[in-house]
Order: sequence, then C-alpha cells, then structure tokens
Amino acid sequence: MTFRTLFLFTCNLLLFSGCAIKEPLLRQNEPYAPSTQSLVQNIVPQNIAQDDFTYRYYKPWFKTHLSHKKEDASWANKSYGIKGRYYGENLQLIGDDEVDALLKSTNFEAHGSVNAHAIMLQNEQMRNLPTHKPFFKKTTLPGEGYPFDYLQTSRIHIAEPILISHYSRDGAWAYVESSFAAGWLPSNSFVWLDAKERTPFIKALKIAIVQDNVPLYNAKQHFVSYAKVGAIFPIENEDDNFFYTFIYTKDANEEASKLTLFIPKSFAKKVPLEFSQESIHQLSNTLLGEKYGWGGYLNNRDCSAMTRDFLAPFGVWIPRNSAAQKSFGEYISLKDLSPKEKEAMILKHGIAFLSLIYLKGHIMLYAGEVQEKPFVMHNVWGVKTLENGKEGRDIIGKAVITDLYVGANQPNVPEASLLINRVEGILVKPTYATKNNLVSKYPSVKAIKDNNVYFMDGSTLPYDDKQAKHFDELLENADIEDMFTQTYPAFFPITPPTLNDDPGRFRNDAFLKKLYGESKKEIEKNLTEVIWLPNHGAKKLKFNQNENAAMQLQKVSDELDRLPEKYMKYLKNPAGTYAYRPIAGTSRLSAHSYGIAIDLETSYSRYWRWDKTYTFHNEFPKEIIDIFEKHGFVWGGRWYHYDTMHFEYRPELFESID
Repeated sequence: MTFRTLFLFTCNLLLFSGCAIKEPLLRQNEPYAPSTQSLVQNIVPQNIAQDDFTYRYYKPWFKTHLSHKKEDASWANKSYGIKGRYYGENLQLIGDDEVDALLKSTNFEAHGSVNAHAIMLQNEQMRNLPTHKPFFKKTTLPGEGYPFDYLQTSRIHIAEPILISHYSRDGAWAYVESSFAAGWLPSNSFVWLDAKERTPFIKALKIAIVQDNVPLYNAKQHFVSYAKVGAIFPIENEDDNFFYTFIYTKDANEEASKLTLFIPKSFAKKVPLEFSQESIHQLSNTLLGEKYGWGGYLNNRDCSAMTRDFLAPFGVWIPRNSAAQKSFGEYISLKDLSPKEKEAMILKHGIAFLSLIYLKGHIMLYAGEVQEKPFVMHNVWGVKTLENGKEGRDIIGKAVITDLYVGANQPNVPEASLLINRVEGILVKPTYATKNNLVSKYPSVKAIKDNNVYFMDGSTLPYDDKQAKHFDELLENADIEDMFTQTYPAFFPITPPTLNDDPGRFRNDAFLKKLYGESKKEIEKNLTEVIWLPNHGAKKLKFNQNENAAMQLQKVSDELDRLPEKYMKYLKNPAGTYAYRPIAGTSRLSAHSYGIAIDLETSYSRYWRWDKTYTFHNEFPKEIIDIFEKHGFVWGGRWYHYDTMHFEYRPELFESID
C-alpha cells in the first residue's frame, strides 16, 4: 500500500470517527439536548461570507505600524505585576524576584522598533507576559485556579499572519499583533516574510480546515504539524483527493523557506464554505466535546475561540473575546426582559448557527429551536452553585449543546445562575457595524439611532433612505449608509481595481456640508493652514480644520517629510487642496470643495478621464500611500475610475487611524 493510499485511508477513518453525533454528557436529569442533526434541518443553504474577510484575516500584513501605543500594549505589566497575588504551577505564591525579572524581560522600551511582518510556523498559545509558566489566582476561590491562567490570552493558528513589535530582552519571545489579539509568542514559532512572500497568501483562493487536529504532511510525506478548525491556507493546486497548499518554515539562516503541503479534501473546504446543513453538521460535531481551554489554554478552546473558529470557514471574521464579539454587528439588548420574553426574542431574531447570545463573560452560538425552545452551542467551564452559603462550580468543562436552563433541576444551582437569567442580548449577524465609525471618527456626530444621524448641535440627517441603487445612482444620490457600500482596502497591495469598485467615491453632500460648511463662504471660514513638508519647502496649504481633517493632513505631511530624499519628487509640488468646484463631468461638488482632499504631483499621475486607453497605471510609491491611509485618507488609485494623485480625508472608511 502506498503512503498516499494509506494516508487517505487513515484520514477517512479519522473523519468518520470524528463525525459521530455527540450528545452533551451533562447530568441525566438535565434538560434534553438535541443533536445537531435535528437542529440543522431548517437551515437554508446560503453564502454568509463578509466582503472584507480576507482583509480582516490578513490585516496584520496590511499594517505599517502597531495598533496599540506602548502604554496600552504594556497593560499586562501593570495588571500582573502586582506582587503577592498570583500563584505558580506549584500552587505557591510567585516570588517578587521572579515577577520583577519577568517584567524587566518585556523590554517595552523597544516597543514598535521591529515592525516586521511574519507568519506562524505552528499552533501556539499567545501569552500576556513572555513565559509559558502560569499565573493562577488563589485556588480556593470559586472559579479560580486551573485552568484559569491569567497569562493566557489566546491561541493562534499555524499559517496565521502577525505583525512583530519587538523582542524580549533575551530574544526568546516577541510581542506581536494578530488580526484579533496582541501578546507574546516564542520567537521560534514564526518567520519573517517580505512583500513578495506575503502577496501569494493574500491573493490566492483559500481553504479552511473543517476537522480538528488534522495532521499536515509535506511532499516528502513527513509530518509537519497539526491544523485545527478555523485555520486558513492558500490554495496552490488541487486534484480529486487533495488540496495543495503551502506555508513557510525557517531555513538554516533563519530565513523563510517555502514548504508545500497536501491536505485531503475531506478535511478542508474552500472559503467561503456554504452555510448549509451538511457543513454546519460537520463543523459542530467536530467541535462538540472538546475540552474547555481558557484563552486557548493547552490548545483547547474557550467560548469565544469556539465561535471564532466555527464561523471562519464560512468567511466570517469576528473579534477575540465575548464582549467584543457581541458588539460586532446588530446587537439587540435583552437585559430587562423576563425569561419568557428573552426566549421569544431569541426565537424571533436568531439565525441558527450564526447569531451569538451574550452574557457577561460568556458567548454562545444560537443553535436553533426545538419545540419552540432555543438551544445554544457553547464551550463552557461550568455552572455557579451555592451550598450552605458557599459558592462553587458544577463543572461541564467542554463544548456542548444545551438549552438556557442548565442546572435548573439541581438544588445547588441558584436561579440567578441560570443562563436565561444572565443573558443580556443577542448579536443577530456578525458583521462590522461601519456606521459606528461615524461616531468614533467625526467629533460632530453624536449618535446613530432610529435611522437618523444625530449631531452635537441637535440637528439630524436621515441615515438610510432604504432605496436599492445601481452604480450611477450611488454616485449621484448616495445616502449616508451608501457611503459604506464598498469596503476600502487599506494597505492592500496595489493592483488594478475591478469594474466599478470605487470605495470612497459615494458621498452624501448633506453630510459633508454639515461637517465642513454649508456654503463656499462657510467652508472658507473653516480653512486653516497645513505646513506641507516642513523640511522640504514648508509650503502652506489650505485645508478644512473641522473634524480633525487639517490635523490629520499635518500628521501625513510630517511623516512624509521624514522619508528618504528619493520620495520627494512625488511630494514637493502638490497640485492643490481647496478648490470650490464640481467634479469633472458632473454637477456634484468635489471633495476639494470641502477642503478635505489633496492632489500630489500631476506629472506622476494617471486619471481615468485623461487616459485614452483607460488602463490603470500607478507611479506613486506604496510607502507614500500607506502613510496617507494610516491617517484616514483614501487614495484615488484604489478606484476603478482611478485618480492616482488624489487623496481624500474619509476616516469613516477605516477601522482605525492614527
């Protein structure tokens, strides 16, 4: 028997043994928990993938800098540097000298000094401090001790992208950011990649692992690592039985070396996986029964890791912890409702195996209903108990499907501990609520409520006119909601945009007038001077000071001013900023009319209206574009109707800006 045949046989054996229906093994008198087979019967096949899944997953590779400043990144030094509070693996207090040495090793004086892009070579536990040793609280306290290691922050997959901040003093660890978490990883768990090595990962079609602990083998049939549900790999090739993918390893010189892998098609599916009965049944059954792992402890999952990994194959990215996940989309509060009212709202709004049900410190995947009763799938440690006035835990310790009344038949479980009484709300469908950016990015915007945008002066504008529009209508008559129709690909590699992909060209004039001035006279009152390239000519440019626009352009200017001299030819002679005029060929006001756009040197520019061949071409270096995007400016070179010299302040289209 060849290795290939033996491998396929072994893989199929593993697959079918892992797909047996698992029932949650709670106490016999707990409420009945249905199988996933019965819960998925009403699932309608559909595509639920987010348009920006690739961007969110590979976001660390699009960054030119870290998201967190040193003071924020080093929070764990303050929280876990308190002496006499934490216990080690021997259940004894950790000594002061050990704590001091650990804090010193974090080397946060070097924060942001590396700023290198890398990829994970293996599955790894991300830590809050650079050590694998645990920090437990007093084990006699309820809900403390094993497995609640306070230095455990998350688990990260093989082949996952990261951005490196800096190394510990001994070089054994690195502080990094992934797409969903930041913390410490062993230095031997990743390898640096340059832009040429990163681009194939981003551009390729993807597969997601859909069976836990899949062994990965290279072309020489040597074992490489295991992959878990939620891991994402690029597709290089495929045949009837295998996907051929690749990762990187370290060679003898610590450089990246490409390694081809082959993965059986029974263990991986193309992203996005169709949201169907078959796929949900397979994914849920491979996750059910997994032991609980606080923050990914021992490479197991906790509640939020389970929801993240379950949704990833469908092309749905969600943040790391329960509090962040419940805010990632349309959230309905259930806080002041009775148990029956909560159940009714969950049944009314919940989408089986997509909606998330939240209570403080815990998140659950809504799993559908049986006999008008909602069920949830969750990885849970246990249920609070109370006996003779002493709090304890009734341990479940694994991923299960239950109703919201777990423990209701147990005399030692108080009513207040029941899930139904602790449920605070439901996230109907995970998707980044871009409208929140209006509030967070524009000081004049107070809130968005009841389909209205509320401004600090008490005025309002409608948010969504509820009209379906084709491309030309979006250009001519965009409402505020329409401005978010297309995702802006910040920091992406520069490639020709696809047909009518113009993120940032849909503008609502009423909104812009409210922010920057209702008339030419009012706009001009709001203009201030930006010193352009202080050490290379110090030209004075007019820009709107409202909504921090001029301040952000000054940040761009100051950072561009520090670039090497070879970049100055693109920057020294900008074509202009404020100019009250319509967009060429239209009656709509241009962004220049509001004083929120700048055009760079025209001799290096390409504009779709000027080009007879209508062929995208760009001469502006990506280093310049990255700096503009870092501070909230969209680039006209990201548009199908390209204008490569044009940069426009549109912070609402960025998840975060400096």
